[in-house]
Amino acid sequence: VRRVIFMKIIMLISLAGFAGTLARYSMVKGMSALFPNFPWGTLLVNVIGAFLVGFCFIMCKSKFSAYEAYFPVLFFGFLGAFTTFSIFALESSRFLLDAQYSKFSLNVLLQNTLGIGAAIGGFLLAKTIFPT
Repeated sequence: VRRVIFMKIIMLISLAGFAGTLARYSMVKGMSALFPNFPWGTLLVNVIGAFLVGFCFIMCKSKFSAYEAYFPVLFFGFLGAFTTFSIFALESSRFLLDAQYSKFSLNVLLQNTLGIGAAIGGFLLAKTIFPT
C-alpha cells in the first residue's frame, strides 16, 4: 500500500512538473518577446514562484494539513519546475523567520556562490572541450 501511494505521488509530481515547466517556458518566452534586452521573464518567474511558495506553504499547512503527503506535488512538482528559486527562497525564508541567521547566511552564500561558480565552471569546461 505504501509503495502504491509513493508511486501515485511520484506520478503526480511528474505531471505537476510538466505543467510547471510549460508555465515557465511560456512566461519566459512571452516576456522575452516583449522585452528582449533583459531576462525579465526569468525574474518574473522567480519572483512569482517565491511569492507562491511562501503563500502556498502557509495556506497548505493551515488549511490542508491532512493532505501533507501531497504537498510535494505542488512544491517540488509544479513550483519546483516553474522555478527552482522558489524552493531556495522557501528554505532561506524559513531559516530567517526561525531566527536561524547563521543557517540563513550560509544557505544564501553557498547557494549563490557555488551555483554561479558551478555555472561558470560548466561554461569554461564546455568552451575548452568545444572551442568556437
